[in-house]
Amino acid sequence: MTTHKNTWKQLERRICKALGGKRTPLSGSNSQHGTSADCIEVSPEFQKYYFEIRMRQNFAHHTMFREDVEPPAKKEDKIPVLITHKKSSKSGALVILRMDDFLELIKHQSKQKKTETERSGV
Repeated sequence: MTTHKNTWKQLERRICKALGGKRTPLSGSNSQHGTSADCIEVSPEFQKYYFEIRMRQNFAHHTMFREDVEPPAKKEDKIPVLITHKKSSKSGALVILRMDDFLELIKHQSKQKKTETERSGV
């Protein structure tokens, strides 16, 4: 079953807004914004990231995350993180976590950097 164009565009708008930016208009690289990423004009703490947003009915890592990672993490009152690595791949592992947890992680990292800068008097 196909997804209506407005459905995935709304998802991109919502996620880009959470990142302090906006959805790249047109088709990424055709937008003349110098990037083919799905989000532009994001907050400073997100500017080094390339965000590609995808919506599908099923992703294997969603099922794995929901069934194998979230329940034990919840039991231990910890943030669930799924790390996957393709067998025989040299491209490295992927880290998968909830959007809210990612935003909190970056916010915490930004606060730490600010505190370190204030302490050093820079």
